[in-house]
Amino acid sequence: MEVCPCNIIGINERQELHFINEREKICLECGQCMAICSKQAITIKGLSYEENILKLPDYSMNHKDFISFLSTRRSIRNFEDTPVPDEMIDQILDALSYAPYGAAPEKVNISVVNNRDVIESALPHMEEFLDNILKWMNSPVASFMIKRKKGMETYNTIKNHLYPISKLENYKLKFGDRITRNAPAILIFHSEKDAEEHTNNSLIYATYVMLTAQAQQ
Repeated sequence: MEVCPCNIIGINERQELHFINEREKICLECGQCMAICSKQAITIKGLSYEENILKLPDYSMNHKDFISFLSTRRSIRNFEDTPVPDEMIDQILDALSYAPYGAAPEKVNISVVNNRDVIESALPHMEEFLDNILKWMNSPVASFMIKRKKGMETYNTIKNHLYPISKLENYKLKFGDRITRNAPAILIFHSEKDAEEHTNNSLIYATYVMLTAQAQQ
């Protein structure tokens, strides 16, 4: 009862714990009640004690070690010409099972492109998109529509970041790959545009993936 975030569990007249029928529909399926039940007597659809409710490890990283690990990460400006083993990508994706989320985590999809030739075939389309940034921002009508439909955050990101880069043609493929930085693999997080919490969830997942990749070094 104490751990349920939705107050779905109550006590009946016989002093027995039970799920409150009219509240079950707001269950988050978070598994907290399963994790804390010492008798493993609770079952949530889609979850199992064998696969989802894991025993907490004895070791937990202290603050100093954690900050030291975070400080080792650096942004990559040019990637090495080294293929990424599929097993490594699987290990990175496995870490997402520990990531928190806002709601509806199943709405986020992950596309793995582990093929440099495929990435290079997409570069001209990315270059064309950045060419269009110039046209849109130089058009009062198009820039107004971006601001209205996408909001000020996206508009300012385009105006203050993408537009200056596009204007100076820093992304042009004639200078080399300054878009994906010769990355041998790309993980793309995406969802239906109206799916709940997909933007926040994707950012959380991408952060977990990035840190897990760092731990592979």
